[in-house]
Amino acid sequence: MGIIRKQSIYSSIFIYIGFAFGAVNLIMLMPKFLTKEEIGLTRVLIDVSTLLATCASLGAVPVINKFFPFYHEYLKPEKNDLPKLTLIVSLIGYGLFILFTLLFKGLIIRKFSGNSPLFITYFNGIYPLTFFILMFNMLEGFAWGLHKTVASNFLKEGGIRMASTIMLLLLAFAQISVGQYIDWFSLPYAIAAIILLIIIWRTGQLKFNPGGLSNVTRRLGKRMFIFSSYVFSSNVFTLLRKTNDVLIISSLHGLEQAGLFSYAIFVISFMEVPQRSMYAITTPILATAWKNKDLAKIQELYTKSSITLSIAGVGIFGAIWLSVHNLVLYLGPGWELIVQIIFILGLAKMIDLITGINNQIIQTSNYWRFDFVSSIVVVFISIALNYILQKRIGTIGAAYADLITVGLFNLIRFGFIWIRFGMQPLNWKTLWAVLLGIGGVLLVQQLPFMLNMYVDTIVRSILFMGLFGAAVINARLSEDVNNGWEVIKGKIGLRY
Repeated sequence: MGIIRKQSIYSSIFIYIGFAFGAVNLIMLMPKFLTKEEIGLTRVLIDVSTLLATCASLGAVPVINKFFPFYHEYLKPEKNDLPKLTLIVSLIGYGLFILFTLLFKGLIIRKFSGNSPLFITYFNGIYPLTFFILMFNMLEGFAWGLHKTVASNFLKEGGIRMASTIMLLLLAFAQISVGQYIDWFSLPYAIAAIILLIIIWRTGQLKFNPGGLSNVTRRLGKRMFIFSSYVFSSNVFTLLRKTNDVLIISSLHGLEQAGLFSYAIFVISFMEVPQRSMYAITTPILATAWKNKDLAKIQELYTKSSITLSIAGVGIFGAIWLSVHNLVLYLGPGWELIVQIIFILGLAKMIDLITGINNQIIQTSNYWRFDFVSSIVVVFISIALNYILQKRIGTIGAAYADLITVGLFNLIRFGFIWIRFGMQPLNWKTLWAVLLGIGGVLLVQQLPFMLNMYVDTIVRSILFMGLFGAAVINARLSEDVNNGWEVIKGKIGLRY
């Protein structure tokens, strides 16, 4: 677990730096220079383009994640035809995406022109944005396989947001128009993709083979095709489950409400940072473990991921909840609903974290067909719940739909892994982590409001994290957390 712990720490640090820039962008800069509707537009553009990029990949990215270890082990870089094949497939998918949008543009206009006309005005912005997200996702797959997860995570979570900050500053001080800002909205993603390509190319492990099919491709081609078909469809449905709420909100209630919901999603996304780091690092290790039939390694990763992510999630969610009143105070009137949405989305994310890396275990195993079937079932439930609940109770209905579908999604995967492989990640330590977090929140909530929103947020966050962190370390709930603490103590010279 040494490589996982080390890379997780570095990845999390860089990602949190990126999240800091994201907070500056979304909470400080955007409300000053963009209207609520324009903010909602940027969130919808990203969600739509991310979904379309996944569709356009036609399964190339999961193929890289699953089969790159075979190519890397049995072929020299100059004989490796996986980069060429995945690029060709992705470009074909992108061409089909363009054709699809041209054929169905009339339907899209009719659906969104009523409540979200701004999305129709800047619809063409999805084309470059989708392309560069597609290219970055493909390169990220190779980066994970080469254990360049720190670089890819920094670019994805940090570099893009830093470039976005510069663009917002140009919008503010260089007097560029909102239209120009949207026209160049894909630039940060283009820069990130180019830099990641350079990093991977310099390793010497990624070359474009102009020759024919390799022996590995001939041997694994049929299996790769079947795998990509199932897992690609599963990934599309999973992403649709995650993004349909904002799309339905923008269609039913307009871009302003989509922007409000997106703010809540961004706040809760701080809980995802350790999860994203762990997914990036454990995916190639799981693929290798399945290849070697090392079930003990998979169980170890599963158990440790659950408790480590649970501790991280409780700590971050507790700090967020203790200061959510200050967020509303900063954003001003009309944002009160965000408190309820944050709480419900936070509960949903805790369920996702507590169940560990169950999704990665299934996708890298030989039972990825189950992932496909379960994803289809859950996404239809998600879309139906989102539409019904939003029609009845408004934007808050999207949060309840997310809680129900996330719980169902993880329950299905948890049960499958337990029944099929006899593995489950939970033990009494998980319960203790949750109870310690609740206790810390209830204790810090007794403090009166201090000076101003900034001081109040800082004091509450530091006090809670200190109390919760000390309790977790002394209870020795996670080997990775305690080992990480020992490393930090050594770096700063503490003896305790």
